[in-house]
Amino acid sequence: MIRSFLESNLINFLWSMSAFIVFVLILLRYGVKHILAAVDAREAKITSEMKAAEDAYVRAKQVQSEVDAKFAAAEGRIATLMAEARKLAENQKAELLEKGRSEIESVRLRSLRDIEAARHSALISLRQEIAEISMSVAEKIVRERLDISRHEALVGETMDAYTANREKR
Repeated sequence: MIRSFLESNLINFLWSMSAFIVFVLILLRYGVKHILAAVDAREAKITSEMKAAEDAYVRAKQVQSEVDAKFAAAEGRIATLMAEARKLAENQKAELLEKGRSEIESVRLRSLRDIEAARHSALISLRQEIAEISMSVAEKIVRERLDISRHEALVGETMDAYTANREKR
């Protein structure tokens, strides 16, 4: 059975083999160069992309380092600015406190001057009243021509009136 199969299909087998060999030879002659060129081109493209990716990775690392350095510098600058702002705020606070103390002291001194002026005015007024009372007593004494006991009583009354006036103020 194999023999009959081979005899009947041998011609077809030889033609198929020869067609296959011709096809492989044509493929080797014309197709392999293009396929190898395409494979080489693909390999070159992959190699250049790998190189570009490595370069991009190195550049990204450099940029990351630069960004980190700038970030650290910015943090340092921010810390410096914050310290300066705190110092400025403390200076302004001290200035405002000193200005407030100065204003309080000037108000206190002005109040003391006003009190002293009022006291001085009260003393002048009191002296005028004493002088008026003394004049009225002297006038009464002169009018009545009093004896010594009556004179002492009038002087006592005048002194009591002066003391009472002084206590009212």
